[in-house]
Amino acid sequence: MSTELTNDDLSRLANFLAPTKIAVVATIGKDGMPQLTPNWYVYTAGLFIISTTKQRVKYLNLVRDPRMSVCVMTDPLAAEYATIRGSVNIIDGDTIWPIVEGIVRRYVPEDKVNDRMAALMKEDRVIICMTPERVHFR
Repeated sequence: MSTELTNDDLSRLANFLAPTKIAVVATIGKDGMPQLTPNWYVYTAGLFIISTTKQRVKYLNLVRDPRMSVCVMTDPLAAEYATIRGSVNIIDGDTIWPIVEGIVRRYVPEDKVNDRMAALMKEDRVIICMTPERVHFR
C-alpha cells in the first residue's frame, strides 16, 4: 500500500536499496507516455540518485517535467520490490563527480573504476536526485 513516508519507511527503504540492484526509472515522455530505463543508483542521505547525460531521453523528460518513478526489485523473481516516486533536482557541474564515482563503485570492479570514471568524465553528465515522496513495498 502506498503511504506518506515515515521514518520507518525511510529506514526500510535504505535497507532495501543498500545491496546493489538495478533500478527501472520511469519518466514522462513528451507524448505523455511513460519512458523506462534501467539505471545504476545510490541511495544516500534520503536521496535516490542516478547519473545520466544531457542527451538521454530521461534527462530531457525530467527537464520538462521533474516527476519520476522508480522500481527496484530483488532478482530473479522480483519477490520483493520497492516503488518510489517524487520530484527531482538536476545537478550539473564539477560537484557531481564524487557522487558519480560512488555510483560506479557499487557496480564496477575496483580495478575498472578509474577507467570507467575517465570515460564518464568526457560526457556531458548530470546527477538526478529524487527525494522520495511516496513509496510502495512488496
